[in-house]
Amino acid sequence: MEQFVKTCDQCQKAGKPNDKKKAPLKLVPVIQEVFTKLNIDACGPLPITSKGNRYLITAICMSSKFPEAIPVSDISSCSDYRVFERFGILVRHSSVYHPQSNPVERFHRTLKLLLRVLCLDAVSEWDKHLPSILLALRTVSHESTGYTPSELVYGKNLRTPETLVMEHWMEPEEEGDLVTEYMFKLINRLKRCQEVAINKMEEMQVKRKTWYDKNAVKREFKDGDLVLVLATSRANKLAVQWIGPGTILNKISETNYLVEIPGRRETSQIYHINMLKPYYKRPEHVNVIINDETKNSLSDQELEIPYLENNSLIYDFEDVIQASELNKHLHDKQMDRLRELLNKYSKCFSNNPGLTNLVEHEIQLVSDQPVRTKPYRMSHRQNEILKNEINRMLKLGIIEVGESDYMSPMILVEVAGKEPRPCIDYRKLNGIIRTEYFPLPNIVEKVSAAKFITVFDLSKGYWQIPLSKTAQRYAAFCTSFGTYRPLRMSFGLKNAPYFFSKLMAELLNGLEDFVVPYLDDIAIFSDTWESHIKHMETVLQRIKRAKLTIKPSKCKFAQQNVKFLGHIVGQGFRTPSEIKVQAVLEFPTPSHENPNTCFLGYSGLLPKIYKSVLGNRCSVDGCVEGKSKEGRN
Repeated sequence: MEQFVKTCDQCQKAGKPNDKKKAPLKLVPVIQEVFTKLNIDACGPLPITSKGNRYLITAICMSSKFPEAIPVSDISSCSDYRVFERFGILVRHSSVYHPQSNPVERFHRTLKLLLRVLCLDAVSEWDKHLPSILLALRTVSHESTGYTPSELVYGKNLRTPETLVMEHWMEPEEEGDLVTEYMFKLINRLKRCQEVAINKMEEMQVKRKTWYDKNAVKREFKDGDLVLVLATSRANKLAVQWIGPGTILNKISETNYLVEIPGRRETSQIYHINMLKPYYKRPEHVNVIINDETKNSLSDQELEIPYLENNSLIYDFEDVIQASELNKHLHDKQMDRLRELLNKYSKCFSNNPGLTNLVEHEIQLVSDQPVRTKPYRMSHRQNEILKNEINRMLKLGIIEVGESDYMSPMILVEVAGKEPRPCIDYRKLNGIIRTEYFPLPNIVEKVSAAKFITVFDLSKGYWQIPLSKTAQRYAAFCTSFGTYRPLRMSFGLKNAPYFFSKLMAELLNGLEDFVVPYLDDIAIFSDTWESHIKHMETVLQRIKRAKLTIKPSKCKFAQQNVKFLGHIVGQGFRTPSEIKVQAVLEFPTPSHENPNTCFLGYSGLLPKIYKSVLGNRCSVDGCVEGKSKEGRN
């Protein structure tokens, strides 16, 4: 019973007051040379000043505690990365949501306090007070070093106007030293101050560790351990305190771990051990019943226990043989080679969508007016269907609970003979989205000449493309029981086919001679068996690197002809599918204009296949395009 309660998922995520245990303080090495190590961070957003400044780039020297703050109009990780790369600065990231590991965070609190005091009357002019604030901070003794930051950098304290007047009144004038003597004195003074400051910092570290470790508990995680991460921000008081579970990927240091949390945009991040607690997974019990009607003449050691496939999402090669009818046109060696290849890349096959790193869906609007639509009224039965779909998407990490100033309603599409399908009504949002176009190649003619054709179908391909932060804001949707933000590309967005075609173009770049994509279908075509196996392995390698997944039940392997885009192609032939031909054959004889137009729509693909149809179609076109009603009749 104790183990059952301990492994309860809801109880572990809700948390208890004594869950937050701190680890012993880890002493960092004392930096002995000024400006060899800096802590850099960004502060803001603040009120926009008359010069357009809104943010502060802050830095503090780990040796001298010398502070710096530079006002800027905008900050981005790309621009910061270019600066560090250009100047050859080695960047090390601290753990997220743990300001105790970054002294510049403490500097932020003091800096914002002084800005608040000096800018009571003119908030929009805060950048004009920065020089005065930095002068004050640089001329005040620091508790850790016992010296002012300016003394450890310049060898003497900075002088204010009051200090200059005081020295002029109280101290007698002295003859100046020679330059060489002054430089030697300055160097000795800097060296002496630095030695004293280092000793002072080491003493303060020992003192702080003694007090901090009184209630500390030494903990350690290993690679592969399941952990929960402390939630730094919660939507309400009833929200869970811990999120996860995540998996420990690597131990960075004694207190920092690289943790992977599925379903989040940044799948792996560095967390401090104080933000982690172990997750206890409830064991799954599987009961196996073996009914052997034959006489058992084997000993207990010789009796084989059947192996149960735990992951039903992975394909079964025997199902592949039956679905694709491989035994009709492949011999045993070819089937063994195909089985070996598919087993090698078995992790690429899953019914759950992957998450690619090649393309990110971005939305650009032509209007700044937010689109916000209330949820539609639905029956209790329809709401239950929507709730089940929402819960499934939340578990897969497709969406998250969140608010936005843009909101589109989720509806339920019900068609006779089919299961109800939830869909987001993006019609108003699509009306203000800038349209993107992607040219489609001539697909069918390339595939039809091949002797071996394999078709891959991605598992919910749209859900394998992440949304940018801006796109998540625009694509938010609502129901009668909550509002949500999509983390993956949603069905119904205007430019979703464009971004998916862009993903396919990047994924298959350089493979145009034997691969053609059409949305989430990938056709691989070859003239010989050996080349077909090599082509399949090349495509599977790229799919694996792109972190995409393929739906095994919709794949066709090593076919002589396949149904692709309404055609049956392969072995040098291309014919329309039986359904298309049957629709034309059963079409009633046209008697006026509207049926003629419908007939032209049905027979649009026939002239591409049968040239003799072209003349008859032209005569029908002439009837439809007649100038008078009598002529059209």
